Amino acid sequence: MGRPLTGSLRRQNNRWWASLPGAKGTARRREEGFASRANAQAWLTAAVTALANDRPIPDADRFRTYRPPRPAPAPAEPAKLQPDVASVARAWMAAAYEDLRRGGPGRAERVRRIVEGFLVPWFAPRTTTISDVTYFMAHEWLLHLVGRDPAVRHAPMPIPATGQAGTELSLADAARAAGVSLPTARRRWRAGLLPGAYRDPAGQIRVPASAVAAIRHIERAPGGLSQAYVADALWVLRRVLAFARANELFPPGFDPTEGLDAPLPDKAAARTPARGRPRPLTLAECARVASHLHPVHQLAFWLQRIMGLRISEAFGIRVGDVVDLGDTGLLAVQGQGGRSFSVRDDHGHVVAVPYKPTLKTAAGCRVLVMPAALMTAIRVAVDAFHTDPDTGEVDQSARLVPGIQQPNRAGQAGYQEALGDAFAAEQLTSGDLGFRVSSHLLRKSAASDLAWEAGIEDAVRRRFMGHRAGDDVFGRIYTLDHPDVAPLAKVAAVLDDKIANSIGTLLTPTTCRVKWGHHNPILAKLDHVDATLAAAGWLIEPGDPDDPLCDAQRVASELHVHLSTARRWMADGVVACVVAPDERGVPRRFARLSAVWACRDRLAERVLLPDLAEELGLRYHELYHMVRRLDVHLELYPGTRDYQVTPEAAAVLRAEHARVRALHRRSMKLAAASRQLKVALSTTALLVKRGDLDLDPETDSSGAKFVTRDSVKHCWIARNATTKRSASQAPVGVPIAEVARFAGHSTRDLMDLVRAGVLEQVPGRRACQLTPASLVAWLAEQD
Repeated sequence: MGRPLTGSLRRQNNRWWASLPGAKGTARRREEGFASRANAQAWLTAAVTALANDRPIPDADRFRTYRPPRPAPAPAEPAKLQPDVASVARAWMAAAYEDLRRGGPGRAERVRRIVEGFLVPWFAPRTTTISDVTYFMAHEWLLHLVGRDPAVRHAPMPIPATGQAGTELSLADAARAAGVSLPTARRRWRAGLLPGAYRDPAGQIRVPASAVAAIRHIERAPGGLSQAYVADALWVLRRVLAFARANELFPPGFDPTEGLDAPLPDKAAARTPARGRPRPLTLAECARVASHLHPVHQLAFWLQRIMGLRISEAFGIRVGDVVDLGDTGLLAVQGQGGRSFSVRDDHGHVVAVPYKPTLKTAAGCRVLVMPAALMTAIRVAVDAFHTDPDTGEVDQSARLVPGIQQPNRAGQAGYQEALGDAFAAEQLTSGDLGFRVSSHLLRKSAASDLAWEAGIEDAVRRRFMGHRAGDDVFGRIYTLDHPDVAPLAKVAAVLDDKIANSIGTLLTPTTCRVKWGHHNPILAKLDHVDATLAAAGWLIEPGDPDDPLCDAQRVASELHVHLSTARRWMADGVVACVVAPDERGVPRRFARLSAVWACRDRLAERVLLPDLAEELGLRYHELYHMVRRLDVHLELYPGTRDYQVTPEAAAVLRAEHARVRALHRRSMKLAAASRQLKVALSTTALLVKRGDLDLDPETDSSGAKFVTRDSVKHCWIARNATTKRSASQAPVGVPIAEVARFAGHSTRDLMDLVRAGVLEQVPGRRACQLTPASLVAWLAEQD
C-alpha cells in the first residue's frame, strides 16, 4: 500500500505557499501562493481531494480572496485644512482621486508622483502658505523640470586654511567643506573617487585638501523631463491652485501660472535624447522580425501590426471574442491583459488583477473585421492552444494569446524582450533607424497604412484604431458604430490585398519553440500543439527530409534568379524565411522548399508593367503614361521594385490600347491630313469646319483632333480632279503621279493595275490620268 497523497504548507516572503504533486505517480509538484494561511489550506484540501478522485486540480484563483483594509475611524469633526503647499496638494489629491474618483488608480499614482516628487519639494521650502506662490517661482519651477536651473548656487563652505598645501582633513570636515552629506562623501571614498585618501592606523579616513573638489564635483545624468510630462505637472499645479482658491486659501482672480507653457528641454539636459522622425515598418520587415519569434509571440505581433491593437488589448483578447465567419472574422476588443492592473473592487479598494475588463478609453471598445490571412492564423492558434485533442472542445474563456508560464497570466514582459531581440537581429533597433522602436510602432504602422489608403472614410479609420469618430458633439456622442460593421469589411479587404501582394501569409515559419511553464496545462498536450503548428507550416524542424531548408544558393537555382537577387528577396520577405544556425553555428536565413515553390508559383502568376508593355507592343514609357492618364492604381512588387498589374488594371489597359489602335486605323491626326492634302494646317481646319472632312469624336493620349481617313480620300480626289473639260466634254481624271504619291505605290504598279482592268485610264490625255470612280472602288478594296 502506497503512502497517502498529502501536501505541504510553508511561509516565505510574507506569503503562504501550498505544494502538492501535479499528478499521481509524478515527482513534479505544483505550487501556489496565497495571502493567508486559510486560503492556502482550503486550496490544498480541495486539490488533494481532486487528485484522490482523479479529477483536475481546481483553479487557485477561486481560493484567493482579498481582505479589504480596515477603514480608519472617522474623526469626531473634520480637520481644518492647513494653508501650506503640501497640505493643500495632498487634500486636493484625496478629494479628486479618492473621494470623487476622477481617474483610475494608474492616473492617481502618476499625479501622486508629480505632487510628491516635483511640486512639494520645490514650493514647500520657498513658501509659508500657498498664497506665497508667485509667477517667477512657477517660472523657475518649469525651467528646473526641463533641466535649466538658475546659475545662482549656494556657495560651499570654505576649506579651512592651514597655510600648508598638504593639509589633510577628516571625512566629516571634507564633507562640510564640499557642501555634501557625510554618507555622500563616504560613497565617493568607497568608489575610489578621492585621490590620496587613506585610512590611518587609528582607523580614521584622511582626505587631502586637494581632493575636496572631487567630492563636490560629480557627473550627473541629464534630468530634463519631456515636454509632455512638464505640461502634465503644470496642469497639476493649476488644479492645486484652483482647489486652494475654492477653499479661500488663495487670492481670488489671481493665477501665477497665467501665460506659462511647458518648455522643451535642451538636448544636453534631456533624459531621453531627441530621435528622428519615425517611419512605419513595412510588412516585409515585419515578416523578417516575426521569423525570430515563436508562434505565441507572433500571434500578438500580428494582432498589433495588422489590427492596430495596443499591447494590452492584444493580450486581452479571449477566444470567445473571435467570431469565425468562414472567410473573414469579427474581433471584439473589450479588455486588457498581459500584466497586473490596479483597479478598484466592489468596495472601492485598489487591488491588482491580471485582466481588466475595460480599455484605455471608452472609445476603445470596438468590433473589427479581420482579414482572411489573420483569421487563418487565429484558427491554427485556437486548434493548437485552446482545443482539447480528445473531445475537440474549445475553451472560449481562455486568452487568445496563451500564457507561457501560467495560463491566462502575464506575457507582456517576455514578449517585449523577445521583440527587442528580434529587432536587434534584423538591425531595426532605435540605434539603427534613428527613432524609437517599440511594440507601439506596430500600431502606428497599421494606422499609417490606413491613413494613406484612398477610399476609406476618416470616421472608419478612427473607429478601426479605437478613437472617437470626431471631436465635436456629433462625433463624440451621436455617432455610433455601424450595426453590421459593413465599412470595416472594406478595411479588411484592403489589408488582405496588402498581405497577399507583399508577404503572402502571416504564418511566418520559425524554428523557435515555446518554453512552457511546469504548471501550464498546455504542457500536457505538447505533442498536439507541435503537430498542429507543424502541419500549418508555422513551426518547422531544421532537419525535415520532406521539406528541407534551402540556403540562398538553392533558392536562386529554384527561382532561376541571380544569387544576389535571391538574398535580397529572402531579406525583404518575398520568400518566407526562418533563421537557423548553419553548420558552423552562425545564424543565417533559410527558406523551406515548399515556401520557395509557393513563391515561384506566385511569381509566375504576377503580371508586371514591363511584361504587359512587351505583350502590347508598346514602349515602357508609353504604357506608363497611359497608366498615369487613366489614373490606374498600381503597387510596387517587393523585391523587384516593378509595378505589378492586377487583372482588373490589365483589362483596362488592354481595352484602352485596343481603342487607340482602332482610332488610328480609321482616322488620322489633323496635321497628317494636311500633309496628305498638301494644304496648310489652317486650311485643313477650314475644311473640317466646312464639312468636307469628318471630325472623329475620339482622341489618343496626345489630345489632338482626328479626321476620318475616308473623308480625307474623298476630299483629296475632289481637289485633284481636273476641272478643265474639252469641247467634247471629256471625263475628269486624276494624274497617275499624284495617285502614286497618295497611295504609296509606284507608277509602274498603277499601270499594271490599269492593264489588268482594276483602274480605268481617261482616254485622249497625253499624261496618264485615272478616272475618279475606279480610284474610289480601288481604295475601298485597299481598306
